[in-house]
Amino acid sequence: MSDATPPTQLQPHERARLSSLEQTVRDGLRDFRRTGQALSEIRDNEFFLATHDSFEAYLQDRWGFTAPQAGRLIDAADVARVLEPLGIQPKNEAQARSYRAAAKVIEELEPEQQRVIARLVEAAAPDTQPEAEGEVDGEADLPWDVPAAEVRIMASVVKKMQPDALVHHPDSGDEVPFDTLSNPERFEVIRTHVDQKTQAYREKQEAKANAPQAEKINWADWVLNTAAQNLSHGQRLEITVEPDGSGAARAVARIVDGGTGEVLSAGAGAVTLKKAVLNLAAELK
Repeated sequence: MSDATPPTQLQPHERARLSSLEQTVRDGLRDFRRTGQALSEIRDNEFFLATHDSFEAYLQDRWGFTAPQAGRLIDAADVARVLEPLGIQPKNEAQARSYRAAAKVIEELEPEQQRVIARLVEAAAPDTQPEAEGEVDGEADLPWDVPAAEVRIMASVVKKMQPDALVHHPDSGDEVPFDTLSNPERFEVIRTHVDQKTQAYREKQEAKANAPQAEKINWADWVLNTAAQNLSHGQRLEITVEPDGSGAARAVARIVDGGTGEVLSAGAGAVTLKKAVLNLAAELK
């Protein structure tokens, strides 16, 4: 800490709280929720000023954390706090942060809407009764096994169901305002919309997984292999880089007749050597 800035004197209750929070961080480094919450309180109340000029300096000196590391822990703890009432319990920091987009929507909802999401999560989760299939060491699958993207779909559907939204009555099929339905009917409408959007999402993901993968080419190896195996005597493969007139440069890969200088084939220009070579490879195909 700089000698020019004296430490901030904390009140006795603040010193006691800081001591408690630091003990939480010390004991809970493997528990991202407790650690993130403690660091957040130290930052928000500026308790770090008792010993350091900045929160970043405090993190580095006291715990060996960088600011981004601490930020991830705090974000994950905030997400876990939002998800906990819904029965969603992330196992680690990375899993918690995967729910960040869903948590952002959930935070904007009214308590009653959040309770609807909790019911949807419970309905979508694997069977959690004792002796459930897949039970390990007496613990069945938990609701947080519902993928983050699907929880976000739930939250988005619930958010869109405003009182004046027109929906189809679950029994008659007639188009009616959402707020004219009973609570059970509203839940059925919401669940139908969630099921439809979730199915569409799953189909899209499956199609993406089954789509033919683009051929991966090591561009440097391709240059050497093409030159060795496919060029005739007197031909050469060139990669040239020239200014494009805008202050930048573009690369072009081409095959040239060494005797006449005729360009036999050329790929489109690119801003990287790799892309220039891949453009030539695509042209030759």
